[in-house]
Amino acid sequence: MSAAPPRIDAHIHGFPDRLAAAVRGRLQRDGQLTAGYLLADVATAIKTQGFDGAWLLPYAHRAGVAESVNEWCAAEAARYPWLTAGATFHPDDPDLGRLVRRALTGLRLAVVKLHCSVGGFSPDDARLAPLWELAQERGVPVVMHAGQRGPGETAPDELEPLVPVLRAYPRLPLILAHTGYPSHARALELMAAHANLYGDLTPVWDRHVPITAAEFQRFPGRLLFGSDAPNNPTPAATQATRLERLGLDTAMLAEILGGTAARLVARN
Repeated sequence: MSAAPPRIDAHIHGFPDRLAAAVRGRLQRDGQLTAGYLLADVATAIKTQGFDGAWLLPYAHRAGVAESVNEWCAAEAARYPWLTAGATFHPDDPDLGRLVRRALTGLRLAVVKLHCSVGGFSPDDARLAPLWELAQERGVPVVMHAGQRGPGETAPDELEPLVPVLRAYPRLPLILAHTGYPSHARALELMAAHANLYGDLTPVWDRHVPITAAEFQRFPGRLLFGSDAPNNPTPAATQATRLERLGLDTAMLAEILGGTAARLVARN
């Protein structure tokens, strides 16, 4: 009998201490965020919430941030073997190709996070080509928050710039954060048209991605659990319990809660 897939939270965040404090201050709402936000706290919470591992996703809000954050993530996440260290980039960074090669080939960071809203750029920014090329070559999954205008949300038209990227790089595993909430219907249409597009189920604060059991059946192995820890008021274990109550079959639930995430990073 084969072992059950690990439980992996495919959407958590970590930053150097000063940046982590700034992010927490920006996202805090009436004291609702109570989980520790420093890396040691975040790493420990993965285990206490019942997960075997997590993808650690930093993000760059402007040029000049990614290089130091990527170096930090590679060094610090190594202290916690259950964390998969991620890289980030911003299209305003000069010599982006060098940064991408250093992160994905030199540091061997296994996943990438891009945040279009925080960074103020579009998914189809031509300057991101070095990232798409090397990520496709190495099979590195890229988690992208595509929306720019609304806090945490993505409008339907903000999903359209994904299309030229998906077409140009058909072997690039691109994961749409929050499955484009609240535009998940359009996101699922794009997933049906592009086999390399995945969705993560990370809620936007307390708003869950309303995907039905039938829609889960349409996309086996294409939807991943994510909690947005430590900057979501609902603990990861509570979010996982909500999924477990949807009545999905055991194999599909195991894929969502970690099997797909484990497979994606095992390829690179």
